[in-house]
Amino acid sequence: MSRGHRAVPHTADIALEAWADSREECLAEAVRALVETFADVGEAVPDDSVVVTMADETDEELLVTLLDEVVYQVEVPGRVAVDVSVDERTGATKGQVEARLATVPAASVEQVGALPKAVALHGLRFGREAGTWHAHIVVDV
Repeated sequence: MSRGHRAVPHTADIALEAWADSREECLAEAVRALVETFADVGEAVPDDSVVVTMADETDEELLVTLLDEVVYQVEVPGRVAVDVSVDERTGATKGQVEARLATVPAASVEQVGALPKAVALHGLRFGREAGTWHAHIVVDV
């Protein structure tokens, strides 16, 4: 399986790219990429989790909803996602996507960059290219 993420040059904010063989794993890579911009989670062991159930209209909306939740968790309850899993639901909830963010208190990890404020809609791309899912995200800091 091919997957990964990286920060890319951008004028004032942070630009991220993520890629994976499946949409769900690409969403998870985007979360990892975002967290790495502001926290070193190292070997942090999660002590709580948040489940986010999404049924957005487009793949781009799914990506924004999930990353907005990561930002919200840092800003409001003061939690940082240290692990993530994403699954498309089946049966009666088919069409929904469920993400589980395993978290730790923000104070328990080292802050290594500016905290994100929001996911920008300009420059946002998320879709399948040449058999692989790719995401390009700009984050306001």
